[in-house]
Amino acid sequence: MTRGTVLAAGCATAALLSPAFLAPSGSRALQGSSSAPSVQLRGAVAALPSGEGAASALPSSSAGVALCLAGAAGLAASRRRTTASQRKAEDSAYGASHTSFYTDAVAKDKYDTLEEVLALKLKDEKLKGLVHELLGACVKITDALRVNLVTAMDSSNTFGDTVLTVDVIADDLLWDLAKTSPLICEASSEEAPEIVKTNPDGQFVLCWDPLDGSSIVDNNWAVGTIVGVWDKSTGLLGATGRDQVMSLVTLYGPRTTVFMTLDDGVYEFTLGAGNKWICSRDRIQIKPDCKIFAPANMRAAQDVKGYDELLHYYMENKYTLRYTGGMVPDVCQQFTKLQGIFTNPTSAKSPAKLRLAFEAAPFGRLVEMAGGKTSDGVTGGSVLDVKITAVDQRTALAIGSANEVDRFNKMVL
Repeated sequence: MTRGTVLAAGCATAALLSPAFLAPSGSRALQGSSSAPSVQLRGAVAALPSGEGAASALPSSSAGVALCLAGAAGLAASRRRTTASQRKAEDSAYGASHTSFYTDAVAKDKYDTLEEVLALKLKDEKLKGLVHELLGACVKITDALRVNLVTAMDSSNTFGDTVLTVDVIADDLLWDLAKTSPLICEASSEEAPEIVKTNPDGQFVLCWDPLDGSSIVDNNWAVGTIVGVWDKSTGLLGATGRDQVMSLVTLYGPRTTVFMTLDDGVYEFTLGAGNKWICSRDRIQIKPDCKIFAPANMRAAQDVKGYDELLHYYMENKYTLRYTGGMVPDVCQQFTKLQGIFTNPTSAKSPAKLRLAFEAAPFGRLVEMAGGKTSDGVTGGSVLDVKITAVDQRTALAIGSANEVDRFNKMVL
């Protein structure tokens, strides 16, 4: 008799002689200490016969169960060995999307609160107050997104974009903050790009995109709020992205998370129970190399040979495409995967649409403080060095892992 037959016989015997089969409903005849059967099974496994006639040597149901368990354990071990040996080949065959970009974050016993981190990592007391106010508004936006339907308004914004109800709600909540906060002297929204004076005694100038991702929010995909903060000493017009004193981006997905620049780097905070923020990542560092690409404005590849060649390079070298069409999730993955490249070049027929003050500069500060790099998509210099001459100024952009931004500059520019 083969060992496979023995295993089948053992499993069949175990099933027929199991307590569920032998004991009538409500019977206590087979109940008792859970340790005794365990000891018997271990003994039976140790005494299992092998070879021809092994099945006839099964003395009891315990031996049958033991043989079944032993065989199953052997199959499981074999399967684990096979899985381990195949995984490397599968990763190579399927590319980076198979397993290599799953999170490697390990759970901590304790997570610092927002207050604990700000106390140590943000010296400016007024900025601390502004952070609390901004995150309070983001909690309200989170709640609004959970309950409001995505429908179009009867009007469009100054760029001709369709305005959605959720855009208006998010924008109104931020304007409520800007007009009531004693810390904000001027503010501007991407929905209506003009500078509005709020509190003359305030310290900061705010620029925001209230809900980036209007084209995908109806799909229930992740969207976000982008905020850049300048000091009133520089103001906005005539300043650069490098003059920002803080920038933050809030991502509304299955969880609400915010990435912000503090004194010594970029931190992630997650909205937890009771609307309390905890620090889920600290001192985020983006690696110089990557295998994730998010290519915006692919229409420009028809006009720009270098961009067409760059996209083919990504595909030929098995980079993983991670692109939703929303700048917030497409760039924020760089902070969680610790790598990536987002590209949005410009061309005569397909000019770049990103707003410098509302989108590119705030993200540029975040990525560069996390060790990444940016390109203005024209000169190859940092987008943070581009002077802001108009509130609605547009820019091309490459942003992310440093070596990939260099590759963009070399191949596209």
